[in-house]
Amino acid sequence: MEEIYRLGKHEFATREEWEAARRDLEKIETIVDHLDIDDPEIAKDIYHFVREGRAGFESKLGTAFFCDISDRVAQNFEYRLEKSKRQELRRLKKEKKEADEAERKLRLKETQQSQMFKILGIACAVLSVICISFYGISVFRERRAARKLEEVQQQKNITQALDWYAERIRGDGNADQQEEAQSPPPAEETAVAAPEVLPEYRTMHGRYPELAGWIYIEDTQVDLPVMQTTDNAYYLDKTIDGTEDVNGTLFLDCRNDITKAGSNLIIYGHNMKSGAMFGGLKQYLDESYLTAHDRIQFDTIYEKQMYQIIAVCLSDVGDEGAYRYYNYIEANSDEEFHAFLNNIRDCAVYDRTQGVTGSDSLLTLSTCNSYVEDGRLFIVAKKIQ
Repeated sequence: MEEIYRLGKHEFATREEWEAARRDLEKIETIVDHLDIDDPEIAKDIYHFVREGRAGFESKLGTAFFCDISDRVAQNFEYRLEKSKRQELRRLKKEKKEADEAERKLRLKETQQSQMFKILGIACAVLSVICISFYGISVFRERRAARKLEEVQQQKNITQALDWYAERIRGDGNADQQEEAQSPPPAEETAVAAPEVLPEYRTMHGRYPELAGWIYIEDTQVDLPVMQTTDNAYYLDKTIDGTEDVNGTLFLDCRNDITKAGSNLIIYGHNMKSGAMFGGLKQYLDESYLTAHDRIQFDTIYEKQMYQIIAVCLSDVGDEGAYRYYNYIEANSDEEFHAFLNNIRDCAVYDRTQGVTGSDSLLTLSTCNSYVEDGRLFIVAKKIQ
C-alpha cells in the first residue's frame, strides 16, 4: 500500500516534500514565537524579508504562510489608505467650514471697524497662520522622527530574531563543516582582518552605514541608535537618514575609534523637553534615580559592552578657564588621566570614582543643561563587561 505523508491537514506525495514542509513549519513557528505577525509593521517587514530572498520556504506550507503574510500586508495597506481618505475628507470639510466662518466674521468686522483695524486684523490672521504652520511642521517632524526611531527599533528586533534562526539553521550542518568554521584563521589573517559587524546590526548597518552602535538604559527612553560621522555638528539637527529634525540624533564623537579599545567614548545628544534623545539624563541629578539606573549598555556594531556610572557632573563650558571634559579621548599619560579624574571629581554632583584607574575604559554621555548659560550635564561610566 502506498505510504501517505501528512502534516496537519496537508498531504504530501513524497517523503522529500513532507520533510521540506517540516523544515518550513519550524521556520514559521520560530517567526511566530519571536514576532507579533498581527502587528502590521512587523508583518510588512517579514514580507519584505522573505520577498528579498533572505528567508526562503521550500514547500506549499511555506507558500501558504507567505500568502497569509501578503494578505495581512495588503489588508493593512487598504485599511490605511481608506482611513487616510476619510481623514483627508474630514479635514477638507472642516477647513471649508472654518474658512467660511472666518470669511463671514471678516466681512462683519469690516463693516464695523476702520480700515486701520481691518489691516491689523488681516496681519494678525496671517501671523497666526504662520505660527500654526510652524508649530504643525515641528510636530510633524518630531512625530516623523519618532516613527523613524520606532522603525529602526523594530528592525533591530526583527533582525535579532531572524538572525537567531539563521544561526540555528547554519548550526545544523555536519560536524566537519562546524569544526572548519570554528577553527581560528592563520595568524597573518587575524592581524589584518577587519572587525565583524554583530549579526543584529548587519541589516541596519547596511541601510545606515554611519551607524556606530546602540545605547540602552533599562526603564528609560534611551533605547536608541548612535551614529558617527566626520562632522560632530551633522547629527545635531538630523535623523539617522539625514532628514532635518530639531531632535537630532545621538552621535559618537568623530575622534573616537570603535574598532579598538580606547580611554573614553563620548556620546552627544540634545536635552529635549519632551524627554527625547538625552532629555531624561537630568533625572540623574536625583541620587535615587542614579542608584536605580546606574547600568548603561552601549553596543558598538562590533562588540557588546556594559558600563556602570561612576560620576554625574555639571560643567560650564562657557567659562574660559573651565576644564573641557569632552577633549579627553585617549589618555597619553598617567598625568593626563589623573587630570581628567580630578576635574570630574571637582564638578561631580555624585562621585563614585573610587577605584577607577587609567586602564579602565570609560563612556561619557554629554548633553546641555540650563543651570547656567552654556551649561553641560555629563555622565561618566566605567566599562564592567
